[in-house]
Amino acid sequence: MAERCRCLVGLCLLSLLALPTTGAAQQLDEAQQAFQQGYAFQIGTDGKKVDPDLALRYYAQALRLQPQFYEAHANAGQIYYERRKYERAKQHFSEAIRLARGREDISASEEAGISSNLGSCYFQEGELSEAERWIRGAVALDPTLVEAHYNLINLLLRQELVEEARSYLAKAQRSAPSDRYGIFVGRLQTQDSYASWNPLWLKVVVGIAAVAVIALLVMRAVGTARSTRS
Repeated sequence: MAERCRCLVGLCLLSLLALPTTGAAQQLDEAQQAFQQGYAFQIGTDGKKVDPDLALRYYAQALRLQPQFYEAHANAGQIYYERRKYERAKQHFSEAIRLARGREDISASEEAGISSNLGSCYFQEGELSEAERWIRGAVALDPTLVEAHYNLINLLLRQELVEEARSYLAKAQRSAPSDRYGIFVGRLQTQDSYASWNPLWLKVVVGIAAVAVIALLVMRAVGTARSTRS
């Protein structure tokens, strides 16, 4: 599925705001601490068990204190995606992308990962054109991102664009080699087998149908002739 969504982000040094007051600095520090707690519960570190509910609670606290917290948006989006709450995930991923574009410390590769994840949300909701827009954008940002290539190939197959998917698979294997594409090789081979077998199958079905129609007409003609004699 375009279905894979990986965007877990650790706490970076934030360059969100110039903080002119002690109160604002304290607020940011509290937001960072809340984020660190959420991150620990999301991945299960610092002696904590994985608990997505607590992770979301801490991320929400961080965002109340600092709404422009890129990392909290990115990670909360992942949790909502995994819970199939795609609208909530889209909100967080969209905001994370907006913030990434305004920060010099967020790499194109990181933004590409979030863009691919946002595309995955649209894919899951059946909005394939919007999904394609974001996933292709991710590939443009980082041509080495396997996740984005994987999602785009899957999207093309979902739209039954088999030849385009085949061509793109070859491109992906050159730009971002990965064993993960193996699933698509199998699916494309299945498509080839079906394409070669389908015309013969169609001829057989048409032939059987024709024989059945002829037999039915003959039976009716015989029945009519008998009725006339009687």
